[in-house]
Amino acid sequence: MRLIILGPPGSGKGTISKLLSKKLKLKHLSLGDFLRKEYKQRTALGLKAYPYWSKGQLVPDKMIIALAEKHLPKSNYLLDGYPRTVFEGKNLEKHQPTDLVIHLTCPKEIIIKRLLNRALIEGRKDDTLGIIKNRILIYHKKTKPVLTFYKKKLITINGNRTPALVTKECLKAISNFKKL
Repeated sequence: MRLIILGPPGSGKGTISKLLSKKLKLKHLSLGDFLRKEYKQRTALGLKAYPYWSKGQLVPDKMIIALAEKHLPKSNYLLDGYPRTVFEGKNLEKHQPTDLVIHLTCPKEIIIKRLLNRALIEGRKDDTLGIIKNRILIYHKKTKPVLTFYKKKLITINGNRTPALVTKECLKAISNFKKL
């Protein structure tokens, strides 16, 4: 299975992706995690990408596609927050068609609260109020159109509940999808 979880920053993608990947025995892939790893290792890609993501901007498509191609297995994975643009989605579908896309929704004020809390807990430098607001704007401008691109494979789920409830609803939706 090739599964994608999309949603605004702070909607719970990472948490739910980790829970689902364990339940479904899928490899959890977060390109954000890969970017941070590339930066820590001081690779050329990580150093080129840092000025973008450190300010809450999208890393250019070509860099992210190169990162995805480097890390994506052929199947049995859950993509956390990728693709972020229609261009990236088209590229992914050309090489590895996705089975299902789950879209997590969450109110803006909850997103901001969650991300500011994450900044305190994890020390994430890209979780300041200004950067969070910029990331939300970029999500609506660049990533939300990806949902239209995937409309035939898309399931929308309320991410503003406990991780256990969101995971349960995702598993039910995936089970119903597999029956089709």
